[in-house]
Amino acid sequence: MRTDDMVVLPGTVRAWSAEQTWEAVAGHLPHYGITRVADLTGLDCIGLPVWTAIRPASHTLSTSQGKGATSLLAKLSAVMEGIELWHTEQPLPIAARGPATEVAPNCPVAALPLTDLHPNYTLARMVWDWTPGIGLASGEEVLVPVDVVRRRTQRPEWNPDLIRATSTGLACGNTRDEALLHGLYEVVERDVLYRDGLNGGRNRTLIDPATVDDPHSQEVVDRLTAAGMMFEMALVDGPYGLPVCVAYLWSEDHPVVFAGGGCHSSPTIALFRALTEAAQSRLTAIAGTRDDLPSDIASFDTPFHPPQATGLVPWKQAACRLAPPAPTFTERRADVVRRVTGVTGYEPVALELSALDAPVHAVQVLCPGTHSRIRRSMPR
Repeated sequence: MRTDDMVVLPGTVRAWSAEQTWEAVAGHLPHYGITRVADLTGLDCIGLPVWTAIRPASHTLSTSQGKGATSLLAKLSAVMEGIELWHTEQPLPIAARGPATEVAPNCPVAALPLTDLHPNYTLARMVWDWTPGIGLASGEEVLVPVDVVRRRTQRPEWNPDLIRATSTGLACGNTRDEALLHGLYEVVERDVLYRDGLNGGRNRTLIDPATVDDPHSQEVVDRLTAAGMMFEMALVDGPYGLPVCVAYLWSEDHPVVFAGGGCHSSPTIALFRALTEAAQSRLTAIAGTRDDLPSDIASFDTPFHPPQATGLVPWKQAACRLAPPAPTFTERRADVVRRVTGVTGYEPVALELSALDAPVHAVQVLCPGTHSRIRRSMPR
């Protein structure tokens, strides 16, 4: 079903249908180093669609996982993540080299994601390569350090290792606005969960699974229940006023706590994303093909305790205080940009990673003043 510039799909909204997107990208997979896509769904007893896209020559991760309400949506999710990572491995244009005081005096370097390896350096005087980005509120070109995208292994040996490159804000879409919006959602999700972790989880409203009325999320709940999973879900309050959800699951057959998070203008889609990401994380560990997975399950450091059975809030009651989403990607993007700028005091910036003739748009959204966790697990 199409509404304005959006196509409503099971568990998500996109600019194009799943079939249109697959037709657009399928012939370009070799260009992005993707040699194979594989269906992982049958490796687990839950039955939620999870796929992987494999890039043997990758400089980052050689496998990318994807989930969705249907097999095609999960396959596309995996492929899009692989395409995103391919773009981070390509060289960015270098517009200047020098310290921020000379090259980009307005760049809030101290508000970018930093390592803690050299706390005594004066950031404004460090010499970096700079690449152009676009301010998402002003539309003006701004310069940012290339190292916000360039991975540590790709940096010249003499470069200062002060900026922590992460995949936060990295997104692909059929249109630029779609890609930008989903990059912004990821930034907001991770910052809200980071803040909630600092607050000991006191920003969470635990949801009663029996009250979830969205058919796609309810199907996930039913599958988890039928598979004997113990799970919990929560709506997490944050300063942005956007729906952010987190979900955890655990079972005796694989005694590790797996977590998932999700942010979206629609609360039901945020919840669906959190639930399916938790299930995807479990299946990724079962498959064992992701490069950075530890072989010792003790490395998954979220302790298990039974889900809380009291104090659960009906889903509608928890979600009703959130404002309804705008009808178009463009309006939603503008709304999230305003919210982020109002909270952080800094304008979000987009790095355009894809070529003009690319089948999809790839971007990395940078939001100075936001944070994301460094640990693998989401504190529970």
